[in-house]
Amino acid sequence: MRILPPLYETLRFLLLDLQKQLQLLSDALENQEPGLLDKSLGRVDYIDNAHLTLLERAGRQYGRRTNEHSDAQQRIVIQSYEHIAHSLKALSGQLQQMAHQLKHIGSLKLIRKKNVFSALQDLNKGLSLITAAIESDSLTLAVDICRLQLRIDKACSAQLDKYKKRLRQGISPPQSDALLQACFILKDIDLMGDALLRVGEGIMSANLGQFIQIDRFRALEESLSVLDGIRRQDLNIHSMGETKSGCTISGVSASSESEDRILAIFKQGKKTKLQEEKARIEKWHQKYPGIAPEVYAYQKQGDKAALLYEYLTGQTFNKLLLAKQSKPLKKGLDALFATLNKIWEQTAIDEVHPAHFMKQLQRRLPQVYEVHPDFQLKGLKIGNVKQVSLETLVEEAQKFEKRLQVPKAVYIHGDFNTDNILYDPLEEQISFIDLHRSEYLDYVQDLSVLMVSFYRIANFDPTVRKRIVQAMQASYAFATEYAAKIDDRDVELRLALGLARSLITSTRFVLDKEHAKSMHFKGRLLIEQLLQLSDDELHHYKIPKELFHD
Repeated sequence: MRILPPLYETLRFLLLDLQKQLQLLSDALENQEPGLLDKSLGRVDYIDNAHLTLLERAGRQYGRRTNEHSDAQQRIVIQSYEHIAHSLKALSGQLQQMAHQLKHIGSLKLIRKKNVFSALQDLNKGLSLITAAIESDSLTLAVDICRLQLRIDKACSAQLDKYKKRLRQGISPPQSDALLQACFILKDIDLMGDALLRVGEGIMSANLGQFIQIDRFRALEESLSVLDGIRRQDLNIHSMGETKSGCTISGVSASSESEDRILAIFKQGKKTKLQEEKARIEKWHQKYPGIAPEVYAYQKQGDKAALLYEYLTGQTFNKLLLAKQSKPLKKGLDALFATLNKIWEQTAIDEVHPAHFMKQLQRRLPQVYEVHPDFQLKGLKIGNVKQVSLETLVEEAQKFEKRLQVPKAVYIHGDFNTDNILYDPLEEQISFIDLHRSEYLDYVQDLSVLMVSFYRIANFDPTVRKRIVQAMQASYAFATEYAAKIDDRDVELRLALGLARSLITSTRFVLDKEHAKSMHFKGRLLIEQLLQLSDDELHHYKIPKELFHD
């Protein structure tokens, strides 16, 4: 872990006082000297002051800028120091609580048990390893600190079982009260083990360049066994951006390599989701080889799982939109539409699988209202003009949607957002990632999601907004061209419903009120337009191009 002297010096003082606090409490137990408990409590103020000093110094460190890459690394290291300090402060708080309880337990004999002393010794051992772990380039000591939590938990659980057994045997009220207090003290020790675990994870995170939990690290270690020549001490991981899916996504490289030389992608999250993604990736390899990454390893543990898969080169369409030049975006869109043409032609089946856009919208409305409760209008009336609720509109639109013709199903991405599509300009190749929702469905599902994912980007620079309009118009033009090719006469109507669905549901990811309102009203407008169409007007309907503009 990188040594930052102003922070490291303060952390060492905090740690020394914490070790004294723990030692005095342990001595009070071992020697049955309640007076030492007050001395243990006397270290709390010193620890609090050191904690506040470290946080103040960390704040000043954030302001020291060098370059973008160094800033990112420095930020992780500073955050790790803060994380370790908070964890040690929490451990001190549990020691303080334990000391107060011991003062009122009546007899220290009830706590003077082998399991209790074993847990406290492991705590002391963990604290004694911290400075060496921080100064070491290896992860070994940090991992050892994390593993001590398991031993502490095991010792506390074993003693708690003994206390519970005595309580069940039936004892006098005073003894019951004392045993209950002893149980609370054991829980405090157990929580100290959790704090020690977080310290170890903080040191590991600083060394790895990204915050990581020990369970995730173990899964990563096991997954990396498929990569030749990568040892734990050579490991380097860093965040690959944000995800709204609940999964963590990291790039994996050797510490001797440049950060741009990523060897693989490591993803961890819910087992059900990653199982689906693994299965979908394998299916894509059958349906359209080369579009999806290769899976290197899959690990599962309880309700969690981890995937290690191929790192695909290229830029997301999110980045292409924000690039200095507009030409890469145009080339990327051309490559994307050519690829989609091939995929849909190759995967089309003689079955119809409607997208049910309005059912999708109906399911997600509660989540939209959680973020934007002001969108939940029960119907307004001004004079003789009445505006129905969105729920009523959606119910009517469901009936309307059932009347529409849907072409043969094709294999779609299923979560076709701009950050799930990569374009490699050197190879002029498109790749897909985050494929857990892939299935046979109406092709309009992917196109409507793509168009709205362009629009919802919260960048209001005029140049960027102009590119967003161009990207949406290009996607719309491709949709109508493909529809003409397969004689899909209801494409405009289904696309309008798909856009309405995505515009409204995507507001749950948009906190900018004006932008969210714009999306909400555009989605509602599309539904209202469709419901007002007569039978003669249906096949003449065109999505208003003004919709693509702010």
